[in-house]
Amino acid sequence: MKNIHLFKSTPVIVFLFFFHIAVFAQNNSAKITFMEESHNFGTIEEVSGIAKHTFKFINSGSDSIKLTSVRASCGCTTPFWEKEALMPGDTGKVEVAYNPLNRPGKFAKTVTITTSGEPSTKLLRISGYVEPKPKSIEDEYNTALGGIRLKSKFINFGNITNEKPVSKLIELYNQSEDTITVLDRFVSADFIKVTKLPAIIPPKKSGEIEITYLPKIRADLGFMNDPLTFFTDEVEKSNKSLNVIATINEYFPPMTEEELAKAPHIEFETSEYDFGHLNEGDTVSHTFQFTNSGKEALKIRKTKTTCGCTVSELEKMEYAPGELGQIKIKFDSKGRRGTQIKRITVFSNDPTAPNQDLIIKAYVRDK
Repeated sequence: MKNIHLFKSTPVIVFLFFFHIAVFAQNNSAKITFMEESHNFGTIEEVSGIAKHTFKFINSGSDSIKLTSVRASCGCTTPFWEKEALMPGDTGKVEVAYNPLNRPGKFAKTVTITTSGEPSTKLLRISGYVEPKPKSIEDEYNTALGGIRLKSKFINFGNITNEKPVSKLIELYNQSEDTITVLDRFVSADFIKVTKLPAIIPPKKSGEIEITYLPKIRADLGFMNDPLTFFTDEVEKSNKSLNVIATINEYFPPMTEEELAKAPHIEFETSEYDFGHLNEGDTVSHTFQFTNSGKEALKIRKTKTTCGCTVSELEKMEYAPGELGQIKIKFDSKGRRGTQIKRITVFSNDPTAPNQDLIIKAYVRDK
């Protein structure tokens, strides 16, 4: 009976042993407690430089603790922390510095703390709003042409259609000490016009000229880049050379679902082809197949490649409903090295996809 009593007592002894160990470990665990886990800087000025905040913590456990890692979510945020272990009851700090330079507007960043105790990770947060620095004339008008400054030498009309003329006002700033007159004279193609001339701009003031793009006269589709020169009454550097850029798309009037269902539709079997590895100087070709899956005649307006090394060939420019077509692409690798990616844009009268891109790829090796 005595042996049976000891056997029955063994589970109790084991339980009490592990319970004692758990309580001992808990009582002697390292525990970190932060006084605050987030900080809002409010509004800070970009020109004021780095903003700092200190997060304080205490080792509230009964064993030493150490910050093993402190990582910020962004390179704009730099943490500084205690590298040594802290004994129970000791206090420490994590200083977080935020650099607002070139980061105007709202911000919210985190710092991840990894510790040797409990909790093993802790997240600190900083937030605020950066008041942008006042822009200088050089910042606002970063292109200088003699005594005149502009925001850019590229007059970008963006995506337009060939439906009607499009106009854009261009700001000019007179950075000189004398009044400058923009003369009623300019040099450009006939589809670019400059109006609001002459324009008289006092010293340290801005004025405007108007540039109008006439896509119907341009009679082309796709990306366009054309020169424009206007003149001032300055003794030196009186001619101001600009570039007028635009991407012209075909205009389609609003259409009903029934009209769209009857419209032509160009459908390619594939839109991408990889020639693989080529030797420099090789000329290769690939044929892209397409179908007019619409119910009206499909008209190819034009094809345009991104490089003179790439040439496209079409059998014809119009395809009946259901008719198959082919576009043959030739790529000349002469003078090319490494990875090559070329785009061929197909313009058509398909109102749902008037511009479709075909992509060819290759890797060109030295001979």
